[in-house]
Amino acid sequence: MSTLDENVLDSRQEAYLDWLCSAPAEREPSSKRSYSELHHLAITTLRRWEKKEHFRKEWSRRVDEVVGSPERTQKLLDNLFDKAMKGDTNAAKLYLQTTGKLAPAQVTVTSEKRAAELSDGELDQLIGQMAARERDSRLRSVS
Repeated sequence: MSTLDENVLDSRQEAYLDWLCSAPAEREPSSKRSYSELHHLAITTLRRWEKKEHFRKEWSRRVDEVVGSPERTQKLLDNLFDKAMKGDTNAAKLYLQTTGKLAPAQVTVTSEKRAAELSDGELDQLIGQMAARERDSRLRSVS
């Protein structure tokens, strides 16, 4: 049975969540064990908090907020752009796709029959044609 106190994070849990939601390279201290020692908390206490439903929900909410932030997306795009400008063709392709400047080729398949009227063989043939076009398109883009 859940009590109100179980659904409220105390200041220690809030601070731990702040630490968990910071980028690993920016965490001070850098490890969970070091965090537990610095704040005089048993590592089992931290693990117990992590398992509590309310803590997990708040953790998930905060992560979603950070991951979806426009600043983070912009930073990622800037890094992709920098790599692309240094000659990384995969980064260039991903950057252009992400920004909508490089859309995959549109393929239109037409048939005089409705899909439900096609035989298994006819469907296999159409799928094979589509796969061949896609393969050829990919080979052209790599060259």
